[in-house]
Amino acid sequence: MNIRRVPIALRLFLTVLLTTLVITTVSLGVLHWTMQRNFTQYVADVEMQKLDGLMGNLADVYDVYHDWGNAIQAQILQIEGDAGPDDYDRLSRWWLRRQYDIALQQRYFKEHSLVTAGAAMNASNEMLNDEKAQDLKFIEQNLPTAFQPFEGLKFPLSANQNIFRPSDPKDKNKAHAPVLQHNQTGKKHFISMPDRLGLSSRLSLYDAKKQFIVGEPSDTQISYRPIIADNKIVGYLGLKPVLEEDDAVSINFFSNQKRYLFLVYMLTIISSLIAALLMATYFKKPIQRLLHGTRELTKGNYQYQVKVNRNDELGDLSNELNQLAVILDQHETSRRQWVADTSHELKTPLAVLQAQIEAMQDGIRKPTPEHFASMLNQVSSLKKLTQDLADLAQAEAMQLKCYLADVDPWRVIEQEIFNFKPKFEQAGLTVDADGEGAELQLDIDRFKQIMVNLLGNSIRYTEAGGQVQIHTEQNAQEWTVYVDDSPFGLTDEQLENLGQRFYRVDDSRTRSTGGTGLGLALSGKIAQAMGGQLSFAHSPLGGLRCKLTFPKNI
Repeated sequence: MNIRRVPIALRLFLTVLLTTLVITTVSLGVLHWTMQRNFTQYVADVEMQKLDGLMGNLADVYDVYHDWGNAIQAQILQIEGDAGPDDYDRLSRWWLRRQYDIALQQRYFKEHSLVTAGAAMNASNEMLNDEKAQDLKFIEQNLPTAFQPFEGLKFPLSANQNIFRPSDPKDKNKAHAPVLQHNQTGKKHFISMPDRLGLSSRLSLYDAKKQFIVGEPSDTQISYRPIIADNKIVGYLGLKPVLEEDDAVSINFFSNQKRYLFLVYMLTIISSLIAALLMATYFKKPIQRLLHGTRELTKGNYQYQVKVNRNDELGDLSNELNQLAVILDQHETSRRQWVADTSHELKTPLAVLQAQIEAMQDGIRKPTPEHFASMLNQVSSLKKLTQDLADLAQAEAMQLKCYLADVDPWRVIEQEIFNFKPKFEQAGLTVDADGEGAELQLDIDRFKQIMVNLLGNSIRYTEAGGQVQIHTEQNAQEWTVYVDDSPFGLTDEQLENLGQRFYRVDDSRTRSTGGTGLGLALSGKIAQAMGGQLSFAHSPLGGLRCKLTFPKNI
């Protein structure tokens, strides 16, 4: 079954886009719902901040009467005359509006008095308008108090012309000015203030338990503000929200908000679409380059380098991929060199054998014991080479078998020095050995193989009359043996290449003495297999120093 493949860039694009859309949709939806639910309450709370004067007046009234009902009744009874049938009910409903009107007049007089005082202090200003000054003086003379809200009225209420007629809000010239009503009683004149915000028609008074007393009751959510007298709550002033779901102004307001939110939503979609596209493209290009680089490696093009200049994980991945390509190229070069060197090393003894056998077949050379010994020598060289190749291949594949046991390495070294004594004498070399033993976990046969390679290497590369020194060092953790010889010496470049497969410092000299160029490389691998290390340096004697180190049993 064929499963449709979705590219990672497309997945990233859709993920970013859909995530942004979901977050935006939920956020704007919650914002719209919260606005509809709480905005009207917020508006009412803001409007309540304008009622500080009214709150203070109501607290002062309660301090005098200690009961809202008694306060309203007592202040209505201050009016002279004979009340009409429904005058008391009308004044009870109107009492809170009248208290608001008084607080409005007091604030109006206070604000304009400050303006007048400031203008009078500035001698450069022109004279204030006489009519306005006279009105302000009249307000001051007839300024009511919260304890006599109905001063200037008389019963019956029908005798007070236009007293309940609100000012025309369309009259711009009088929208902010008080309306003066004159009476014939000789007392204070009744002053009606225009209610620009319409607060008076939405006010209601509640007792300390939030039981309705007077004002405009409402079934909708009301903004409450406590009235505090003598450091305790004696009642609440309620304000009906100006915005309602069925109100035309509210419908128009929320319709505008929906349009704005929809515009924000569309702009967010377009922005997220562009951002998601740019981000997907930003990640798609380096991923494609990495994919192309991987394909080149699978084709065997190990010299291909991925160019991703980024300081992030993709940049790190490209660097690792390039490093892998370098390593693979080195391994491939090493493999080819291995095959070439192996075939070259096998070709020489096989060519010699072939020539000797063909000479015998043609009757040029007789099958004498000396000729057979020469041929056997070539066969031995082939056998040694193939054995070294097999051991080295096993060591590099981590498959070299080592049978570890408690061994004193110095005794093994002394034995091998004794075995090599005829060869040292034949080469004209002097051997000095001074060392101490230790108990190590080693494969004795493999350790002998290492020492045979090191001692044989010294014989091949030390001039006649030279010397070989063997000594040991040890501490609590390690045991080390040094094999130093005198010139021939090695250059730094030769020393760096020493231990590589088929590397010979002097190829012709080594071939003449039977070297294969694998001994030191194999010795290093065997030492590693047993937990040790073989390294090379310049010898104090002027030749080569071989340092073989093994950890002690702890």
